[in-house]
Amino acid sequence: MCGITGLFNFITDLPVSYDLLKNMTNALSHRGPDDEGIYIDPGHTIGLGHRRLSIIDIKTGHQPMSNAEGTIWIVFNGEIYNFLELRKYVRNLGYECRTNSDTEVIIHLFDAFGTEAFSRLNGIFALAIYDKAKHQLILARDCFGIKPLYYYSDNTALRFGSEIKALFQDPAIARQMDFEALNTFFTLRFNPSPQTLFKEIKKLEPGHYLVVDGCGASKSKPYTACVAKTDIKISEIEATEKYQYLLEQAVKRQMISDVPLGLFLSGGIDSAVIGSLMKKNSHNNLKTFTIGFEGAGDFNELDDARATARHIGSEHFDLILERKSYLNFFLRSFFYTEEPISETTIPALYYVSKLASEHVKVVLAGQGADEPLAGYKRYVGEHYLNKYASLLRALPLDLIMKLIPRNERLKRAAFAAQYKEEVTRFLAIYTIFTPEMKAGLFNDDTKRQISDSNSELIERIYCRTSKLNDSLSRLLFIDTRLHLPDNLLLFGDKISMANSLEMRVPFLDIELVKFLESLPAHFKLKGTKQKILHKNAVKRWLPDEIIYRKKRGFQTPMDEWLQADLAEGARIIFNHKESVCRRYFNLEFVNRLLDLHKMRKENYQRQLFLLLSFELWHRNFFDNRSGAIYGEELLSINGSR
Repeated sequence: MCGITGLFNFITDLPVSYDLLKNMTNALSHRGPDDEGIYIDPGHTIGLGHRRLSIIDIKTGHQPMSNAEGTIWIVFNGEIYNFLELRKYVRNLGYECRTNSDTEVIIHLFDAFGTEAFSRLNGIFALAIYDKAKHQLILARDCFGIKPLYYYSDNTALRFGSEIKALFQDPAIARQMDFEALNTFFTLRFNPSPQTLFKEIKKLEPGHYLVVDGCGASKSKPYTACVAKTDIKISEIEATEKYQYLLEQAVKRQMISDVPLGLFLSGGIDSAVIGSLMKKNSHNNLKTFTIGFEGAGDFNELDDARATARHIGSEHFDLILERKSYLNFFLRSFFYTEEPISETTIPALYYVSKLASEHVKVVLAGQGADEPLAGYKRYVGEHYLNKYASLLRALPLDLIMKLIPRNERLKRAAFAAQYKEEVTRFLAIYTIFTPEMKAGLFNDDTKRQISDSNSELIERIYCRTSKLNDSLSRLLFIDTRLHLPDNLLLFGDKISMANSLEMRVPFLDIELVKFLESLPAHFKLKGTKQKILHKNAVKRWLPDEIIYRKKRGFQTPMDEWLQADLAEGARIIFNHKESVCRRYFNLEFVNRLLDLHKMRKENYQRQLFLLLSFELWHRNFFDNRSGAIYGEELLSINGSR
């Protein structure tokens, strides 16, 4: 796993600045502490930079790498899990492999098939290829967006990088707010590709490539159709057996490494079955890692994880995260995430990644199972919304919500129930700040600048679901390509790589996901029973006491904290004379959210955490003042320092 960056002066023919490229590369040093490489084309208009975390072919995998003729150059971040098969394939085509790396295989595939080569890769990747003969730069990102890739293009040049901080090494790139993206962020709490909150800085969409030629012309296209179709003929027994086979193959593929591997182990079944399969397919000692919080609520799964570790026979490591440590990293986290992704689990992931990095370079994780297998509560909600929509709209939902005002899930269901059209209803299911809430939140100046493209971001994926038989299957397909790539997977990559740790996600193996998305929805969800096929299949490897444990998730006590002294720390930050809230929002509305949540009259945990994340992120990237300095208020209340 690595960090890549580069620049292409396609119009001006100005030489690439070595110092600038060096600074861009150094900004990614945490992603690759083992090696560094820089290539500047003899024509001096293009430069590539690379930082390497050595996982495969440690001795000969140096980058940037070229073919023997020096006509194709590449910088690559990721792992290609089927590269051994592809290596045999390109050798049969007549190519000589000088290294044992997956990077060289990509070069030969590109030489043979051009951009079609990307569809042959089963893995996680972000890459840049310089085709010297055509004087073109090609960027590409893996099918599910597991690896991030940003770019900035104006009339003269293109800059790209695994992280935004590499782009900001160029003083010509201004930091400006994108108000269309701002509106999306306050709807979804993250920004789907190609959006970022930085104007003119884009994320390459998952499963896409971008070609930039010497005249500056560029085009972004999908390299794979990824259109799912429901298989109505498959039996549940056939589906279970095939799922068992594909899951084990996915884990075996993703265990390819020249260094030791570990596992992020929760108390649930997803990481437990991965651990069981890792032990089955390796003679090496397996190390597992878990984090929990103080207290005995649903946010503490240490005992469950320890029990699972004993069952699979792993060497287990865990730690308890105190509030002080949590808040300390929360204030610093935006340097790493670079986007104000409003997920309370980010600090927890940082500390468990830090723990794992002391023992291994690579971990597998259970992320990615809930989306294609219907593991979240919102899928139960969609099932009933679609089935009983007209009945629900006839109920006095406003009155019901007043009787149980802190039931946030019911409020979301009531909001979504009013929409008949699927795309609009799906958007409502995701929504954090409703249009009504935004009307109170945004001040007049912000309202004049924002525009709304939220539905379009869903429609571009929804248009590929026409061959799926039901609304739940369509929602699962969208979630896997919207909620995962630029939210959970994005911060998963950046936070693990902040500790120079590679995280792999076997449940997002391309063949496995393609199969799961072809299954009828009733194989996954019946009434309130979720992940049915998954639970039946893993009985081959796990006992019932692990399979049917209460699902806790990777949660934090944020709701409790925002009912206590943390609310006052947030209030001080929001009302600071230089606060971002004063610039974009109505303070009276924000303070009202705080009051209602603290008094337990409403549950605004997600809205308040989103506002706090945005405030601290903005101060990091726009006001040139760190969140740690501005966030002293969070740590000083009632001695939480």
